[in-house]
Amino acid sequence: MKISFKSILSILTMAFVLTACVVEAENETSSSTTKSSGSSGTSSSGTTTTTSSGDTVTPESSGSSLSESDNKIYIDLTCAKVSSDNSTWSDITTTSIDFFSETVKVKYTQDDSKNSTGVIRIDAADATANLDICLSGTQTSGGVKIQTTTDYEIGLYLDNVSITSTDYPCIDITKGGAATVFLTGTNTLIDGRTYGYGYGDSAAECDSSRIGSAEGSDSKGTLYCKGGLAIAETSEGGSLSVTQAYKNCIASKDGLLTIESGTITLKNYTSSSSTGKNGLFGGQGIIVNGGTITFDGKGIISKSSSYYDIRKANGFKTDDEDYTSSYVKINGGTINVTTYNGKGINAPKIYIAGGTSTFTVTGTTTYSENSTTGSYYDADGILQTNQTIKFSPEGIEGETLIQISGGSTIVSAPDDGINVSTTGGSLLISGGFLYVKAQGDGLDSNGNITVSDGTVVVSQTGNGNSPIDCGDNYKFTVTGTSATVFAMGGSGMFSESIPSSTVSPMIYKTSGLSGSSGSSLGVNGIIALKSPQSYAAAILISSSLTSGTSYSFVIGGTVSGTLYNSDAGVYFPATVSGGSSTSCTATTSSSSSSSTPGGSSTPGGR
Repeated sequence: MKISFKSILSILTMAFVLTACVVEAENETSSSTTKSSGSSGTSSSGTTTTTSSGDTVTPESSGSSLSESDNKIYIDLTCAKVSSDNSTWSDITTTSIDFFSETVKVKYTQDDSKNSTGVIRIDAADATANLDICLSGTQTSGGVKIQTTTDYEIGLYLDNVSITSTDYPCIDITKGGAATVFLTGTNTLIDGRTYGYGYGDSAAECDSSRIGSAEGSDSKGTLYCKGGLAIAETSEGGSLSVTQAYKNCIASKDGLLTIESGTITLKNYTSSSSTGKNGLFGGQGIIVNGGTITFDGKGIISKSSSYYDIRKANGFKTDDEDYTSSYVKINGGTINVTTYNGKGINAPKIYIAGGTSTFTVTGTTTYSENSTTGSYYDADGILQTNQTIKFSPEGIEGETLIQISGGSTIVSAPDDGINVSTTGGSLLISGGFLYVKAQGDGLDSNGNITVSDGTVVVSQTGNGNSPIDCGDNYKFTVTGTSATVFAMGGSGMFSESIPSSTVSPMIYKTSGLSGSSGSSLGVNGIIALKSPQSYAAAILISSSLTSGTSYSFVIGGTVSGTLYNSDAGVYFPATVSGGSSTSCTATTSSSSSSSTPGGSSTPGGR
């Protein structure tokens, strides 16, 4: 979605701002959150609600107060010149050039010998107003450092910018001030730092053989902001491509990272052996209101003779240590995450309210179940000894809460598809479309799973896990008649997938089905999945069923009807003919059907 230059600036000053649902944070989070700009997307209702699990969800602004400022500087990276009026230019040297009564200074710093290929420093720590910085051109070996103040905000305009850094981030916004990045044309950032080596302050702590540069910077992102950061495109259209092999592609260390619009392409590696970590990192949270985000990630989990090499390539990651109530909120946009040895999303709390998202995760599950103790070098080249080595390549992991209320979400993973990892956490589905393809558990919560609305389809394979899996002494319930749940998988633990209560009838077989990979499964007149994984059991919960009436699961038939989601291959309503079939009687009781549910108290795959 394209927004005019003037519209962005005016929207950012409006009292009405886009909202994002966020569970009320701990005091440290609520007191230090920096709001980032908003310009478009789907807003929430603006009211406080309480979920069935008791989680209080309160709308919180993601908007910045940035207005068009009289304080502007223009920097031509190709010519290494600076201007305050876009007409009279001065060469950037190691001597400061002062603007606006000496409140803003520009010079080369750090790697001064490189002159036009060095780091350009914009010192706005003494600014008395918001500052707009307009960058254009190419910087082949260096970076841009912007020192801000928390009292005023930065508007950073990237107009066909290309930066390849050396020992620094391509763009480094320090001191905690909020910033908004506006994209025009094609913009490219390539990080020159290397994972496992020390830069800047970290260089003093790492092994001498792992010092990248003591004069560099260990900031967490190729595009980095210590405070809140927002990204949007202008009416001319804008894109941003970020390649890194160090830490994060785009990072907001202590604030919210908000994506409003634009085409954002992220890659965390420069070769198969030179990889970094995450795509988007927001210390306190990540909000996506619009735009197109693509992440291509490669993670490494391996063991040498003396230490491990661990690099987790998550598409979306928040700081779950310093901000235990941090969250990811997807209101809109198009997201496509493909990662090896990572997670699509990893945060304490996750909200999906809109948009079209696909998370495709592959990788090794060697360290998924059993903890291992070992040592490894972190991103800064500092040896971490006697650490617990445990990692699962899962689709979406929320530590305490995952709430899906809208949008279309497709997840594929070699371990759990959706996982709430903390005992007593909640997985709440109240709308939208969710398709999960997993070899571990499909939907896994160490607490309750509640489905009140929406369409949920799960394809799970293997007997050591289940399509739907609750924690010990917790329940899976279907509480709304508008909800549809269609799940299939291995028979070994399939009893976990039968709800303890449902308001809509269900049919299920806990064993006895025989469907090979790619063999369709459906119920004529209701729903079908054209190409699931191999399965031996299935359940359908739908108000389209009539209790006491016999229905058939049709295996390997010809599927037609309404193509509900082409990417998942789901037809709803569906016509299924031919194939083989097995009948069962619809019921609302988990103890009466043509198959007898189990009730194992040991859910697996968490």
